[in-house]
Amino acid sequence: MTPPNQPETRSGAPVGWGIIGCGDVVERKSGPVFKQVPGSRLVTVMRRTEAAVRDFAERHQVPEWTTDAQAVIDHPDVTAVYIATPPEHHLEYALAVARAGKACLVEKPAGRSAAECRQMVEAFEAAGAPLWISYYRRDLPRYRAVKEIIDSGQLGALVSVEYRMSKQARFKQDRWNRATNGGGRFYDLAGHMFDLFDDWFGPIKLNGAAVANVIPGNTTEDAVALSFTAAGDVVGSAAWNFSAPASVDELVIQGLRGRIRMRGTSVDGAVHVELSPEAAIRLASSMPARAWQQARQKLKLTPRQTHRFGKVELPHRRLVENIVGQLATGHAVGNGREALRTSQFLDAALAEYYGGRDDQFWNRPASWRTRRAAAADRTDTAISEAYQLTPAELKRFDEDGYIGPFRCDANWQNIIVPIKKGRNLHLREPAVFDVCAHPSIVHRVAQAMRQPHLSLFKSRFVVKLPDTPGEVAWHQDAGENNGGFTADGLPVPTVTVWMAFDEVSEANGAMKIIPRSHLDLVGDFKKRIRAELIEKGVLTQEDLARAVTFALRPGEFYIFHSWLLHGSGPNTSKIRRAGLNIRYSPQGYDCEPEVEYIPLRVSAVAESNELLRDIA
Repeated sequence: MTPPNQPETRSGAPVGWGIIGCGDVVERKSGPVFKQVPGSRLVTVMRRTEAAVRDFAERHQVPEWTTDAQAVIDHPDVTAVYIATPPEHHLEYALAVARAGKACLVEKPAGRSAAECRQMVEAFEAAGAPLWISYYRRDLPRYRAVKEIIDSGQLGALVSVEYRMSKQARFKQDRWNRATNGGGRFYDLAGHMFDLFDDWFGPIKLNGAAVANVIPGNTTEDAVALSFTAAGDVVGSAAWNFSAPASVDELVIQGLRGRIRMRGTSVDGAVHVELSPEAAIRLASSMPARAWQQARQKLKLTPRQTHRFGKVELPHRRLVENIVGQLATGHAVGNGREALRTSQFLDAALAEYYGGRDDQFWNRPASWRTRRAAAADRTDTAISEAYQLTPAELKRFDEDGYIGPFRCDANWQNIIVPIKKGRNLHLREPAVFDVCAHPSIVHRVAQAMRQPHLSLFKSRFVVKLPDTPGEVAWHQDAGENNGGFTADGLPVPTVTVWMAFDEVSEANGAMKIIPRSHLDLVGDFKKRIRAELIEKGVLTQEDLARAVTFALRPGEFYIFHSWLLHGSGPNTSKIRRAGLNIRYSPQGYDCEPEVEYIPLRVSAVAESNELLRDIA
């Protein structure tokens, strides 16, 4: 029996919901809504991990749970299915729901591309079942108020729309996997804003797009600038910066008589309306006094006004209420076509960056215009005479294990050297990445390795402050966390670049190496600086007498085989000693799954197995 005061579906029962995917969005924004909205009940939930879905069901008092998505779709008490998985599964599950002829709500963005969104929309239209995409902001009071202000005409003819969003950089490699999500933070967030623009102004047309990748570790679109037009010759611009020092979320809608200023994505923030004094006077003079007073009371027509809204705890509630209400009438239409327009706009904006988005673009990363791809293109050129190693230098690297010093021609001077937490900043700091991938370094490394294809896999700033007593014991860099081991158990040979950011001498703790020591792995090399090579007699005084000091000027670097025995003494001077340690391996030896390998190529170098000689 239907509880009192609840709208009924044509079958006379509340809408029974099944949820596929119970992750963060369901937990924070939408999950409880399906039990709270009149005429709605939550029947069953699904997640692939049994322990996780059982925990969700118990905490939210859901009567049934499963790890099988099809079981949710086929459940006899499920009227509508909410798909809240990552976008890679949207199409698969949505098509299954369409085949079952049931209503469906899909989390945004709808699939990984407009092509996947279109397949969903067409499948539900063919099945005669409604499809909604969770662009829930249209239904919230704040955004309804904006539409009412625009439609009232009090701003006059609309002229322009300007939107700016900035957020601090994040490095979350798995979070922004294109095969999972279809894009980066722009693709994840921007759809909400363009869905609102579609609602307020009608369909919008993209005029131009500039898309860039700033953070090397993410390879996603983290800087986007767009220009567009809407009906009535409204011109628009929008920009997203996901590597900013501070957050910005600003939307300005301007007309001939006034403007709206507001935070773009806040679900309950204030909306500020500013009318020109002349516009307010003109509007007042065109009305009878009584009509003017009524208009002021209804629309709050003053030169400056602020609309405030109650706190929104569960943003999806209004959307679900709308869906349940439509299903109760038996005349639900969904918003699939509106959402498809937004998907097509996003695809058009990102098409050039991804080399097109009509196919499975996530499987061809070489075509993306990433910072990594630009670096690979920049190094895959003829080696200039300035970076060409001589036969004597190549022989010296093979026999002694090191060559240098050389000069780095990258723009390194403005890099801020961290005292601590200086590991793998090439994944987060564009300037550091550009140094690590600069031809003045990479071309020489590739020649020394005799490898046209190499991988940048590690970097670390190493700093010794003035009057620092600590020493770095003699060691070799091989094995775990230093290139890893091949399938036959041998450590991968790698090459290290040590680049100075200060004047480096023996007095301030310059690195020292023992020539020819790369030809053998000695002692317990897996312990590295804890191998106690001197204490255990592995290194003799005769060995130490052969040590060479890497004295360097700022911007100079040495290249050495990572198995070369190296260490450093204390900084007994008043001068800081700072350097950047960069590691490269041959491609095809990406042995450590937790390490991010960035491919580089120098096709001008002939391939050889010199670096990969058997361990003596």
